[in-house]
Amino acid sequence: LDGAEKLHRESLEMQRKVYGEDTPHAEVAATLHQLGRLLQAQGDLDGAEKLYRECLEMKRKVYGEDTPHAEVAATLHQLGRLLQAQGDLDGAEKLYRECLDMKRKVYGED
Repeated sequence: LDGAEKLHRESLEMQRKVYGEDTPHAEVAATLHQLGRLLQAQGDLDGAEKLYRECLEMKRKVYGEDTPHAEVAATLHQLGRLLQAQGDLDGAEKLYRECLDMKRKVYGED
């Protein structure tokens, strides 16, 4: 997994150079999400949380703050899982509820 982390970090650095350090972009957000999952798998929950939160903020800028989107829902779910693993059940529940509400808006009630 260490080799994978190095490659993800290199990819993130390259994307930020191409798209701009402070420019929200879907590709950068996707890499942040994947790197967060990798850190979570390695047990670095604090590092993963930081990346998920950055990813979530970026996805909301890319897709719209109030626009339901499956990519935003995916990060809400993953961050919820992480908070649950950290023992923050209230925080996790809030994110799970937001994720579910968003999925219903994206995919419908059924």
